[in-house]
Amino acid sequence: PSLDYDHFAHGWAVGDIGDFTRPGKYHMQTFNKISPKGLAKFPSEYYDVYSADEAGSRKAHAIMLRSHKLKEEQVDASVRAIARCGAGTNNIPVARMTELGIPVFNTPGANANAVKELVLCGMLLGSRRIVDGVNHMKKLGEQ
Repeated sequence: PSLDYDHFAHGWAVGDIGDFTRPGKYHMQTFNKISPKGLAKFPSEYYDVYSADEAGSRKAHAIMLRSHKLKEEQVDASVRAIARCGAGTNNIPVARMTELGIPVFNTPGANANAVKELVLCGMLLGSRRIVDGVNHMKKLGEQ
């Protein structure tokens, strides 16, 4: 199969290489609200984490996102990895990123506690007929 290598062909310049090899912070761009507790795992002396709205002229080395539908145009030539903060990768053009040599990671199980809590809540709601009780009380209030 033929591959399209035009992705950011205009953005590659030999003069830029110094920007990516000199010591400094790694730039990480987020596209969704990600928990501050999770982002705190990236020490500010090594990482500059910012949202897509705050990016300005900074070129990200990595992208972190949750449900945002990522488009190829949003992936700058400087990006070296994409992390999906969740189980699936259906909102990322994985095949195209693979062609470009950009690995895509996901975090299955990261929200396991939240899923467990929702399942338990659903079981309690169903087994104790809580919804029926709420509806009964609403009807009484309307009389």
